[in-house]
Amino acid sequence: MVTKKWRCRVCGYVHEGDAPPEVCPVCGVGASEFVMVQEEREQAGPSPAPAGQKRWKCTVCDYIHTGDEPPKACPLCGVGAEFFVLLTEDIQILTPEAVSRANEGTTRSALFKVSYGLYVLTSASGGRINGQCVNTVAQLTDTPLTMAICLNKRNLTHEFVMDSGVFAVSVLRQEDIEMVRRFGFQSGRAMDKFAGIEYVAGKNGCPILKNCVAYLEGTVMPDKIIDVGTHSLFIAAVTSGRVVSAAEPLTYLYYQENKGKKRI
Repeated sequence: MVTKKWRCRVCGYVHEGDAPPEVCPVCGVGASEFVMVQEEREQAGPSPAPAGQKRWKCTVCDYIHTGDEPPKACPLCGVGAEFFVLLTEDIQILTPEAVSRANEGTTRSALFKVSYGLYVLTSASGGRINGQCVNTVAQLTDTPLTMAICLNKRNLTHEFVMDSGVFAVSVLRQEDIEMVRRFGFQSGRAMDKFAGIEYVAGKNGCPILKNCVAYLEGTVMPDKIIDVGTHSLFIAAVTSGRVVSAAEPLTYLYYQENKGKKRI
């Protein structure tokens, strides 16, 4: 099966489909920020590499591919197989020359190694609710409990958080890949994302997904909203939270490795 691949020019996220997503599930930019990379045959999914299997490195972005042959197209930067070199142990040694040749592609590749979770962040304003998929959620301090979230200014959830100053974060389970598609690829201005979804209202009125791993509620500190260009960084006091399930939380890496698999 031949599938088109679209790369987000802002964060490097790769989407598979006939058209780019309406909204990037990672950084929140719109479809206009996606470019189509070369088409390649969809793989069945990652599997443990047999002993002695070859490893190939993209010379543009440093992506590592395991297999007998290099991929037809790099899933990160989109270049063809001719840009891959067979990897040997000495190629991986960091040298001053390698540091001097670092570029946007290699930097994005390095950022993919930073561990991210995937969450549904929700807010409520004027009797309306909305939510979106995010990965920028982090605890800042322990006493008092504070956290940071980052939202694209174009998104409806950003508008709600700015208006109400409150939000909730639902930590997704590994099995919740469909939730990423529902809350990440569609706009709340065009549809009710919560139709058919079980949720409860938090203490601050924001929806919390009923079948989450855990949730946190936050109240934005008015003097701690930072403009970061396309996004706003919100610093917030953590006001409530609870662990709901012993399930494994969904990470961005797990999502990337399993998003194309069919679920029965």
